[in-house]
Amino acid sequence: MSNALPFARSPQATQKRLSKAQLLPIPRAVADNLALQAHLSLEALRAGSPDIGPAQHITEVMLLARFLAEAGHGCFPDEALRDADATMANTFARGDRSRVWTVDANDLEQLAAIVSLYDHQLRRASLAALTIASARLDQLKAGEPYRDLQKRRA
Repeated sequence: MSNALPFARSPQATQKRLSKAQLLPIPRAVADNLALQAHLSLEALRAGSPDIGPAQHITEVMLLARFLAEAGHGCFPDEALRDADATMANTFARGDRSRVWTVDANDLEQLAAIVSLYDHQLRRASLAALTIASARLDQLKAGEPYRDLQKRRA
C-alpha cells in the first residue's frame, strides 16, 4: 500500500512540527503526484485490476478526503462516506472471490467524485492538514477506531 505522504513521519512529530513550511500549500509536484496516483488507481479499478493495490489505495484516498473535509477542506457528508465504504467492501469481496478487483459502472461515478474532491483538496490544503490526515489514516490502519474530528476535539 502507498503512503499518503512521500516521506516518513511519526505521530508525535506530526503534532509538534507545524512549521512555517507546513502552513503553506502542499508543494505542487507532491500534490500532482498524489492526485495522479489516485486517478491511476481508479482507472485500474475501472479496467479490472489483477492486484488488490488499487482498491486499497482508493480506500485510503476516500479516508484522506474525509479527514481533509473534516479539517475544513471541502464537503464529504456521512452518507457519501457510508456509500463509498459499502462500494469498496463489495469491491474487496468480489476481488477476493474472482482475483480481479473492479468497480461496478454505477459506483465508478461515486468514486470518481471522491478522487476529484481529493485532487481539489490537495491543491488547496496546507501541508499540515495533509500531514494530520495522513497520521489519522496511519492510526486507523493500526487499529484505532474511527472518530470524526469534532468528536476527537471534545
